[in-house]
Amino acid sequence: MDFFKRYNSIGGSHQQSAAETIQRLADRVATSTLLEDKRAAVLGLKGLSREYKKEVGDASLAALLKVLKEDGEDQNLLKAVLETLTNLCAREPAQGESKVVGAEAAASTEFSQAILDDSDDIISTLLELLGDADFYIRYYTVQLLGTLHVHFGEELQRRTLVSPMGVGRLVDLLTDQRDIIRNEGIQLLIAMTESNADIQKIVAFENAFDHLLGIVDEEGGVRGNIVVQDCLQLLHNLLNYNVSNQNFFREASGIQRLPNLLITDPSQTGAGRTGAQGTYAEDLEWTAQHARNMLVVLDVIRMLIQHGNTNTASNQTAMQQFGLIPPLLQLALAHEAPSSVRSQALYAIGDIIRMHQANQSLFQRILITAAATEDGDDDDDDAKAIPEPAIVIVIRLSVGKRPAAVPANEYYIVRAAAAYLVQAYAGGNPDAQLALAATLVPPGDDGSAGEPDEHQSAGSLIVSVLLNWREAGHEDVWRVWYASLLLSTILSDHAECKKQALKIAIGDPSKGEEPLPLLNELVSQARQAVQGGAETRLAISLLALVCVWLVNFPEGVAAFLDESSNVAFLVEQINGSSGISALVQGVAAFLFGLVYQFDTEPDTPMTRESLYPILSKRVGTDQLLIRVQRLRDAKEFQYAVGLSAGTHSSAYGGIPVDVYFDGVFTDLFKKNYEGFRAAVRLGPSDALANPNYAHLQGGMAGYAGSMGSGSTPGTPALAAGVSLSRAASPAAPAGAVLPAQAATLAAEAEPTVTRRELDAQSAQLVEQASQIEALRRELAEARLAQSTTIEASAAADERFAQERELRTKAEAERDTQTCEIDRLRDALGELQAQASEATQQGSAGHDAARLAELESQVAGLKLEAGARDADWSAQRDELQKKLANAEKQVVKAAAAGRNTSKKKDQQQTVALESLKGEVKTKDEQIAKLSRRVDELTEQVREAAGVDELKSRIAGLEKEQEDLLVYLADQDLQAKEYRARLRKHGEDIPLSDDDGDGDDE
Repeated sequence: MDFFKRYNSIGGSHQQSAAETIQRLADRVATSTLLEDKRAAVLGLKGLSREYKKEVGDASLAALLKVLKEDGEDQNLLKAVLETLTNLCAREPAQGESKVVGAEAAASTEFSQAILDDSDDIISTLLELLGDADFYIRYYTVQLLGTLHVHFGEELQRRTLVSPMGVGRLVDLLTDQRDIIRNEGIQLLIAMTESNADIQKIVAFENAFDHLLGIVDEEGGVRGNIVVQDCLQLLHNLLNYNVSNQNFFREASGIQRLPNLLITDPSQTGAGRTGAQGTYAEDLEWTAQHARNMLVVLDVIRMLIQHGNTNTASNQTAMQQFGLIPPLLQLALAHEAPSSVRSQALYAIGDIIRMHQANQSLFQRILITAAATEDGDDDDDDAKAIPEPAIVIVIRLSVGKRPAAVPANEYYIVRAAAAYLVQAYAGGNPDAQLALAATLVPPGDDGSAGEPDEHQSAGSLIVSVLLNWREAGHEDVWRVWYASLLLSTILSDHAECKKQALKIAIGDPSKGEEPLPLLNELVSQARQAVQGGAETRLAISLLALVCVWLVNFPEGVAAFLDESSNVAFLVEQINGSSGISALVQGVAAFLFGLVYQFDTEPDTPMTRESLYPILSKRVGTDQLLIRVQRLRDAKEFQYAVGLSAGTHSSAYGGIPVDVYFDGVFTDLFKKNYEGFRAAVRLGPSDALANPNYAHLQGGMAGYAGSMGSGSTPGTPALAAGVSLSRAASPAAPAGAVLPAQAATLAAEAEPTVTRRELDAQSAQLVEQASQIEALRRELAEARLAQSTTIEASAAADERFAQERELRTKAEAERDTQTCEIDRLRDALGELQAQASEATQQGSAGHDAARLAELESQVAGLKLEAGARDADWSAQRDELQKKLANAEKQVVKAAAAGRNTSKKKDQQQTVALESLKGEVKTKDEQIAKLSRRVDELTEQVREAAGVDELKSRIAGLEKEQEDLLVYLADQDLQAKEYRARLRKHGEDIPLSDDDGDGDDE
């Protein structure tokens, strides 16, 4: 009120209101010609601008902008104008939820928009003012630009980019010797470079990297104040998602200056590059600001080597050359450092060596001579002097005991980061996997999960934690979980490592203990965890480890099946209805399916034929797949799938509750899921022969399987038998065949052909029955479709033509087969006559010669029959494909006519049932003939000597006659089928056979 009284004399005797005073001051700013009057008026408006922001801005904003552009000579006037504009645009801290505060915030936005929309480009004027040497002008200009950026950041960035020296003026603020201006400039650059790649590039090429790192050094390095954090944050913004800036940073020797940022003790500026010697200064106090600064530095390092970027390999090489790994390792092993800093240091090392062979080799050679104890209470100086590989120290961090001084939720992120580093070292590095697998030995008597030996090997440490989990507390379940993850990483996709691990036996025979393979011991530990009510995560981790071990490893599956209780345990878990975790059931089901899928070892204790009844009856294929599908859909599994390795541990909060599965198991599950589903749906023989299954399961496409009933479709069993016979006795001369062998070969050749022929005919009958049924139904529908559309008629005509062509080919094939059988029968008759003549010969030598000739002829017939069988199989497959295509065309042609009368449906159903009955009768006859063939084959094998050759050949001739009779019956049945189809209205053309049948 005193301020208003000063202006009472201007307007008369009455007291002025705030609005009147503001308007008079605004008029004086706009019309006064004296700088002193303008300055006084502006100062008056500045004093009122905080309390009456809306009124001052509405009345004087245009006049203030005009003064800013035209009266730049008076620095005091400019200072007052800049302060007033800043007050008008600033958002004052809200002191409560009130309409006044809301109105003022809207006014601030309105005035900021008016400044940006000024026709005279006031932003260029402000950027020019940044070059003014006056402290206050420069300071308030930076503040005003920062305030405008809060309201309209993108617009301000666009205006700055079009200004010729705009970005350069901003970068010049970094070199200002006045700290307050420099710090305000850093804040403004942080805001403007957060998401604008163009400004990032210009700032970087204005030598901002050197300026920022210089400021960090001046402020005391990483142990400095918040200014250091701001500089590092600006450095982070310049490099984030900007490949060109990252390249420029590397080329400008920026990576070379990073190791000094990792040195927390100022007296050790060069020690970090000579090696990780464990000489960390004692009693270094880590403040919250120090930790924040270090985390930004580590984030910058990790940003430069993100997996998958094109420049990652170059940056990894540069970091190794400039000695970044030793100080990072030193920082990770400093037990006085915060857990968040240690974990990020471990992640950074992992990113540096990930998929980089040279860096992995360097890391493998690093020896740590410092004490590795986490709690720092080890007084044994001799133990401290023993060097250990860095990888052993890191594994100890992951699975070792938690220091008492570190809370569990903080130390968890150190465990996770250490495991990530081990995965980065061994992932994609078979040599590293093999080196770690070589250390897998049973733990010593003094090793335990609670206090592992300080100088225990890496593999022995992992095994000891896995086997002694019962001695650990609830918190130490994560030790077992990470031990399972590390062992899975070592074994994953490496057959030699799996074999090496399979040799490990647990148990001391000298103490009366029976040695048990580590694989089965892990299953036993999982069983005890489930039965003992331990945490679910424990059993899941152990079973997931076994899954990783057994995939594509038949030798391991055989060892697994050697312990009969293993299968019983899995079946019990899969069939359990209550009290069993759905996750455990899913992993157990997946493991059982893998055992069945990869049980291909010749000396397996339990063959696939033995496992199949357990799978199909005791467990049930559908139930097994449902258990696995439920696992796949579980939120815990989806959570793990959505995370990359180690990502879940980047949070600085507590221990995660949804982490049950590791990345190794989830990747394996996704890779083998389709092959797993295909394997468990097939029988033991079909699974070996099915080519699609071999393709799906991955890595087993070259698997030949067994011959005979399980041979690949299209592969003649006869030819396979010949090759096997020759392979069994490679040294036998071509003509040196004993009489008994000649009889056996002659007897085995034709029954094999007959059985395959019968099997083929049986399969063809079943196929034809189903095809006839489908064709009859679709033909009726096709006739209806023909009456509605011309296109349906054309498609039906084409289908009929294809059907006739296929039927003609099928009949020709049958005739060809009959001729071949006749020819074979004639050949056997000749053999019979020759055998009779050979029997009547008196000379033993002549008899042997004739038998050799007979054997040669039988072998020729045998090979010819095999080749013919292969041709028949190929033709049959081709015909089946054509029939399938014809069926599809029928379905398309009949799509428009799906309404069939009820009476015709009933007639077709009766005909269908009749056809099915006839097919069943034929199947029984075929089965009876097949059994007869088996009996004859067995009799032939028991017979020996030349004397029985004649009788056996006669028996084979009788079987051939039976087969001819059977084929004649088939022809009659085919005629009957055609006749019945004609009765149902089908257009079936007459053949020569039909004409003969009618005449008869």
